[in-house]
Parts: sequence; C-alpha cells; structure tokens
Amino acid sequence: MSEIVIYREYLGLDKILGAQEPYSAKNDKDGNPRTPIHDEHLFIVVHQGNELWFKQMIFELDSIRRLFENSRVGKVGNGLDMLATTSRLERIVLIWKLVIEQTAMLDTMPPGTFMQFRVFLGEASGADSHQFRLIENKLGLRTAFMTNENPKTKQTQYKDKFEGEERKALEIAVEETTLLQHVEKWLENITGLDNFIEQFRNVVKTMPANDAAQWESITDKEQHEKLRTAGDRRLSWRAYLAALCINLLRNQQEYQQPFKLLSLLIDIDCMLAKWRSSKSSILLL
Repeated sequence: MSEIVIYREYLGLDKILGAQEPYSAKNDKDGNPRTPIHDEHLFIVVHQGNELWFKQMIFELDSIRRLFENSRVGKVGNGLDMLATTSRLERIVLIWKLVIEQTAMLDTMPPGTFMQFRVFLGEASGADSHQFRLIENKLGLRTAFMTNENPKTKQTQYKDKFEGEERKALEIAVEETTLLQHVEKWLENITGLDNFIEQFRNVVKTMPANDAAQWESITDKEQHEKLRTAGDRRLSWRAYLAALCINLLRNQQEYQQPFKLLSLLIDIDCMLAKWRSSKSSILLL
C-alpha cells in the first residue's frame, strides 16, 4: 500500500502559506520597525497566485508542443490529437481569464496605496516575471517586440533583466520550436490544401478586377512574402492559405476541430493583451 499523506503535506501548504512576507512589515536597514502597509499582503498574494498559474500554463504549453511533435503531419484532424490539443488550449484560455480576474482584485486598493510600498520594489516590475517571458517565448512572440519599458533605462531587450539559469532558460526556449512554428507546419500540410489553393485562385480570377486586386496579396506568393519580410504577416504563404481554408470550410465536419484550435489561439492572444492592459493600470509595466 502506498504511503498516505495528509492534505497539508500533499499540497506543501507550509511553504506556500509561509511565502507572504511584506517588506513594509520588516525592520529597516538600521533595525527600526516600519509601519506595515495593509494592502501589500494582497499585492503579494495576487502576484504569487499569478506565478502559480503561469507555471501551469507552461506545463500545458510544453505538453501541447509535444503533441504537435508526435503528430503525423498531413492530416486535418487525425494526425494531431485534436481533443487533447484543443482541451489544453481551452484550459490555458480559462487560466488567463482567471489570472486577469485575479489581478483585478488589486483594484480594491485605494488610489495611491501601491505607491506606499512601490519603493521596496526598486526598478522591478511585472516585466521581471521569468515565467511570463517563458510563456511569450514558447508561444512564439517576436523577440524584437519584447522589451522592458522602463523610462529610466529606456527600452532594452527583455533578456537583459535576467542572468544565469533564468537567462539560459529563456534562450533555450527561443531556440526550441515554438507553438506558432508547430501550428505553421501543421497548417502547411493539411489534407486538401493544394486543391483549395487552386480552386480559390480560380474563384479570384472570376471576380471583377477591383475585387480580385484585394485578394492578390493572399493568392500571390511573392506579394505575401514581401508582407512577411516587412513584418506585416507571420505565417508562411501555405499556412496562411490553410488558415483561410479552415475558416471558410469550418462548417464541414473535418474542419470543425481545426477551426476550434485556431480560434483558441486567437483567444490566448487576446487574453495576453488584456492581461498586459490590466497590469499597466497599476504601473507595473
């Protein structure tokens, strides 16, 4: 019979519940007691909770990337374990919603309260979350856009805030195949894509000249690649058309789960932007 552990030990509650140590409750450098700031405890709990959820998101992201790595490329639905992939992506979306709602708890602090203990953080900010940066890397966010927006130091590459093992982990995450790259490869090889491209081009040819011109950047590979080089598009030409194919044919049974997968990725992108916005409201970013 396996060893039975009690609830507190199983969850490691002694470590978790003992990790809230407001700096305003500690003595200053001369040993003099400070006056504790009540809302600093809430601030710590909210951010520690966020970090726990970030850890779970990384766990889910890594598992999804493995699902793509182990899939048989070339099938719309059967090559990839769509149920597991979409279920875990949906879980990430729900976690983001929870993190955003949890962060909104900080709105209960009276105006200016944060600034009373902000001094203890120095130049630290939400951009210092190593796990958040890992999530960005694993998703496939462009590193050129990942900066630390600090008016004193000006914009610097996000990795400049980290050293040692943390910086190494970020660099490894960049070198690994990102979720976006996995999705791109999967899209490029979906069944029936070449037939869709041919039919779609034929439809565009039947359009009036003015209407057809609006689709040229999609049907013409060279124009697409120019936009991609300029940074206006991320996906390859084939992957871009595959996403269009899935969107247009989403009511067909074989494309319903792929459409759900793409929709969940868009949801994650929206949640990421919304979370950043919520953080900026309290001057963390």
